[in-house]
Amino acid sequence: MRKLKVGTRKSPLAMKQTQIVINLLMTHCPQLEIEIVGLSTKGDRLQQAPLTQIGGKGVFVKEVEYQLQQKKIDFAVHSLKDMPANLPDDLILAATPKRAQPWDCLILKNDAVLEAEKEVTIGTSSLRRAKQLAMKYPNMRFVPIRGKIETRLEKMVREKMDGTVLACAGLERMNYFDQLSSYKILPPELCVPAIGQGILGVECRKEDREVFDLLVQITDEKTSSAATAERFFLRQMNGNCDLPIGAFAEKNGQVWDFYAFLAENMDATGRQLHLLGDDPLSLAEQAVKELFSQKTYC
Repeated sequence: MRKLKVGTRKSPLAMKQTQIVINLLMTHCPQLEIEIVGLSTKGDRLQQAPLTQIGGKGVFVKEVEYQLQQKKIDFAVHSLKDMPANLPDDLILAATPKRAQPWDCLILKNDAVLEAEKEVTIGTSSLRRAKQLAMKYPNMRFVPIRGKIETRLEKMVREKMDGTVLACAGLERMNYFDQLSSYKILPPELCVPAIGQGILGVECRKEDREVFDLLVQITDEKTSSAATAERFFLRQMNGNCDLPIGAFAEKNGQVWDFYAFLAENMDATGRQLHLLGDDPLSLAEQAVKELFSQKTYC
């Protein structure tokens, strides 16, 4: 096979995730030569602007996809949670390796923060996280914070916040858990994860069958089924960064769990579902019907 170029964002986490994909590919094809091409996206360049004002979901992937469409790179590695539900017609999600920890992690200044009766300040730009945490902890006030892991942790200290929220997958991949003085893992009963959280999305051109056939070998079938169901839910709900929405599918034994959360906006009453069944896509379809019927989403 020809030498391949893989495109990704320049952040340390994106580079680490891309190396994970390369290592998986090398186990199937040790003779591969792969060059990493670091790219800057609109979401990276405009870190002070809310995502809803600069394009919402997709601002971290569109410019990488453009390089793929222009054949400057051969495939791309994304965090699946950053990918819109609908991809460009000429591109395809070729692989979803085994999922990492899907949960959110509430990082705290100290253990006493959650017991405080006074108002506490939590840094997050995620409406999904803010809405669900506000339902559980009414004393929390939320302020926007964006950037790579290191940036957010530094801002939390510098701007005297009481905590922030990050994805467990990124913290785990970058070996940050040992550096945190106090944190709380948020199970789906408390905070339904972002759609695709913890999953890497490996994208290529539909026409490039050679690359597709290579990439598909690193797909984890259970992860693929979960991703399909969660992204179906996202697509049906027309979800974006301006909507508090989450979904998570997981197989336990022979049974699938499907968690869904949706609120019309930050002021509306949100609703969480937990469904059990044999097929995650059927559960996603059921969740869509139930949430529409309750007029949680309009």
